[in-house]
Amino acid sequence: MITTRQSDIAKKLNISRVTVSKALRDHPDISRSMKIKVKETAADMGYIPNLIAKQLNSRKTFTIGVVIPDLENSFFAYVADSIIDCATEKGYRVILTVSREKESVEKENIENLIGMRVDGLLICISQETRNTEVFSQIKRMNIPLVFFDRIIRDNDFSSVVFNDKEGAIEALTQIITSGYRKIAHFSGYSGISIGKERLNGYKTALKKHNIPLKKEWIIEGGFEISDGRNAMRKLISQGEMPEVILAVNDRVAMGAFLEAKKTGLRIPSDVCFIYYGFSETNNISSPSMSVINQDPRKLGIRSAQILLDLIRKKTNSKPVREILDEQIIWNKSKKKL
Repeated sequence: MITTRQSDIAKKLNISRVTVSKALRDHPDISRSMKIKVKETAADMGYIPNLIAKQLNSRKTFTIGVVIPDLENSFFAYVADSIIDCATEKGYRVILTVSREKESVEKENIENLIGMRVDGLLICISQETRNTEVFSQIKRMNIPLVFFDRIIRDNDFSSVVFNDKEGAIEALTQIITSGYRKIAHFSGYSGISIGKERLNGYKTALKKHNIPLKKEWIIEGGFEISDGRNAMRKLISQGEMPEVILAVNDRVAMGAFLEAKKTGLRIPSDVCFIYYGFSETNNISSPSMSVINQDPRKLGIRSAQILLDLIRKKTNSKPVREILDEQIIWNKSKKKL
């Protein structure tokens, strides 16, 4: 197979190889008309860029590594898709890995990505993650890293999160001023950032409105449908039922919703639901549940943008910590008083 080289394109157009190289890289020294001419000729001649040479020259691989907890969760699927779109537009490829909510798998994924010499990392930690040594290793190696959604508390890393605490306070304030007083919370794991922040928001809202905290109505567990079912069974077994349940995410909400229906509870007459999630996936129940809406596309794009800026040194070395706003969408699983 005969491979077209930049020198072949230069010969055909009667220009220098340096001009061809600059035109293909969109260098500002080259006019727009020349860039178009070179690129069209390159395409006609079947030119394929030598990525290995490009990497050796720049000491970059033009790849970023992504670690997410779960692809079955549509929220993370949307995040990953948005990261890929943003990176591709900027000339970077994405190596996507999934931890399956396991700390050991997450660590293995990160080490493999480092071994592949990715230029930077985007990580949403698993629900099991407690050991942060691998992140200290990343810091020592000066590899750009941006945490998103679920993060570790380390001032040396950039992060993009939603305003979880304020989201709970705002939603519950509206619920309480509508006349509700009995509110439970299925909290996920409080050792994970999103679990901690959402729980803090729940507690703050109740305290703000002088509602006594019932510890038995805070049920900690994971972030899956089975965890929602288990939490609902435990709540029902206690006897007294709340009017409203705030769920840590859509999967926990769905599990709780299904268990409530299974036991004959009427929604919203007997209990109402509100959860953290994504409005476009709120066809998971009938009646539809209310949502503290967090747009995963915004999260993915912003995380990728910050990482690429760090890689290309468009920002200073100071970590970027960005908090995204949420929107509350009230649906039919909230009864009118």
